[in-house]
Amino acid sequence: MAVCKGTEKIMTLYSYGISGMGDRVFPSDPLYSHLLPAGTDLDTDIQCGVFLKGVAHFLNEHLGAIEGIYGEKIEKIHIVLEKHGAFYHPCRVLINERAGQPLVVNGAVSEAGIRTMATEIKALGKLKNKAVRGIPEVYFSGEGELEGGKRASFFSAPWFEGFCEFHWSGLKNGSLEMQVWQDDGSRSALQEKEVSDLFRQAASILTQAYDFNTFDQIFPWHHAAGDFVVCPDSDRLDVRLITVRQYTSLISMDSEEADLSDKLEGLFHFLWNMLLRMRLDRSDGVGELVWAPDYVLAPCIAGFFEGLSEKYPDSKEMAMVREALPEIVRSMGRDHLFSAHGDLLSAYNPMAPEIVLIKKNLRVHSDGVFEAICEDKKNR
Repeated sequence: MAVCKGTEKIMTLYSYGISGMGDRVFPSDPLYSHLLPAGTDLDTDIQCGVFLKGVAHFLNEHLGAIEGIYGEKIEKIHIVLEKHGAFYHPCRVLINERAGQPLVVNGAVSEAGIRTMATEIKALGKLKNKAVRGIPEVYFSGEGELEGGKRASFFSAPWFEGFCEFHWSGLKNGSLEMQVWQDDGSRSALQEKEVSDLFRQAASILTQAYDFNTFDQIFPWHHAAGDFVVCPDSDRLDVRLITVRQYTSLISMDSEEADLSDKLEGLFHFLWNMLLRMRLDRSDGVGELVWAPDYVLAPCIAGFFEGLSEKYPDSKEMAMVREALPEIVRSMGRDHLFSAHGDLLSAYNPMAPEIVLIKKNLRVHSDGVFEAICEDKKNR
């Protein structure tokens, strides 16, 4: 346990843990000297204990902000190193031994991770005033040095308590089942209705973040990376997006010169791309690429229209756009829509592993999009 001097001479006690290895880890424990896992970070000579102490130092510099969040003096902070991602090492932070309301501190120690974090903090800052539900809010952030001089970057946000990763899993009969990965290592299967609700909410979150006027959007995101998480409550599902790697336009069009036709083109580009990406995952998160069942299309499209309605509730222009979209798609026809999907795919990296899978399913997918959008018009 470490002691750090906080505000107004209050002594804050820090303790550490490593998920799956020990709820309490002390400097004398061998676990304390374990290196951050290789394969997730280039700086593999950093000990877990050194990293945890770096998180404690970061939190100690922001005790005033933490007190503002919790409305009380901070006497005890317990930091648990939870995971090891491609760029970040997330820690769950318990304040004053509270069972609920933990924080997350994401830490980056590689150059790639530090660059990614700077981009994400900027993106989340741009989204803060856009009233997008279901994405992280940055409480505070900063850079510093760990013991030994290694550079590190951190930011804190709410911990999405009760939320878990989910992935498609292949069954013996060849079908796919959506499984939620519980914190205790067990898995639970979602029913088709629950899966539909999950995809509807995910599409709504991304659509709320899309800016109709500037074409800015959250991208990239990946189901295989666990970017979306779900809380499978007994009454209803709740979905969150836990990372925003970038928030920018994907099309080469000057938004200041764009007219309504250009904005519609940008919106369609966003929708076609989102629907394709929604179909992609890896079996059990790490296996072969898999293509989501056709039934997820309709809820994704419902979530798209829901997101537009929530983002622009009083906009007459957007109400007109929402009303016109199904008729525009109907006037395109199936072949034109398929051609538009082909144009979209031509902009993808030809070496991307998902290209073969997308091409194999593109015609059926495109026809399904056509039918679902036209059918959604009848149901609204």
